[in-house]
Amino acid sequence: MAGTASPETPSFAPFRTVLLLLYLAGLGTVLYFLAAGASYYLTPVGERARHPLYWTFKPGGSLGLRFGMAGLAMMTVMHLYSVRKRLRPLRRLGALRKWLDLHILMGILGPLFVVLHSSFKVGGIVSISFWSMVAVALSGVFGRYLYLQIPRTRAGEELTLAEVEKADRELTRRLREEFGADDAFLQRLDHAAAPDPSAGLGRLLLALLAEDLGLRRGRLAAVTRSLPGLPPALAGQLAGVVRQKALLRRRIRLWNALHRLFHHWHVIHRPFAVVMYLFVLVHIAVASWTGYGFGGR
Repeated sequence: MAGTASPETPSFAPFRTVLLLLYLAGLGTVLYFLAAGASYYLTPVGERARHPLYWTFKPGGSLGLRFGMAGLAMMTVMHLYSVRKRLRPLRRLGALRKWLDLHILMGILGPLFVVLHSSFKVGGIVSISFWSMVAVALSGVFGRYLYLQIPRTRAGEELTLAEVEKADRELTRRLREEFGADDAFLQRLDHAAAPDPSAGLGRLLLALLAEDLGLRRGRLAAVTRSLPGLPPALAGQLAGVVRQKALLRRRIRLWNALHRLFHHWHVIHRPFAVVMYLFVLVHIAVASWTGYGFGGR
């Protein structure tokens, strides 16, 4: 689509490599410490104080405390994405999609380090913050999915409906001029492209997930095969253009519904984040006041 870039474009390829390495490094670190402290984590809570790794892996231990600090740091740094999105002078500091990818990276690794910090012992007031954190992380993954459904420029700025419709008309022109598509073919493609936008938001979401998981991919293949007589090479190109056209038609037909879904996601995601950080502050204050969380024997 004009004005957009996929993750495979040259401008994003080096960044994707770095992002993959960061995921591998972060997840590898979590797995390493999970294995190193496995005997402690598998010990019943009431017997952990006698375990030789107690002063290392307990929440206030030499490593346990650092896990918590690392997790909190990541979950604070990830909000630079919101700052970048809202302050116009920062728009030159990289594409918004890259900032969002880093936001999600921190939003995944941060909670994992907090889980190590908790040593898998969650109770009392801390449990409110912990489960709010889990809700924030899971809803963040869902938010990323919705974000990808809304057409954007290479910089990550949302396109207008007029811009998306212009790109759709260009693909229609290509289908007619390069592949000989007629009105009947275009109608079949439009019918197969998207679920009914009048469906409820729950049914609409299930339909979107089914399409993106490939459960309804055969519908587009059937539309492509309905244009016979093309050489094999041209038929392969047609399949690619049909997929692009179907994606655009889906986004146009579901424009209002997708924006409603995204709005409802914000309504759910933000309160959990606020609750999480409030109780994190309470947790830090209590740990500082009592001295329990800072490794004292």
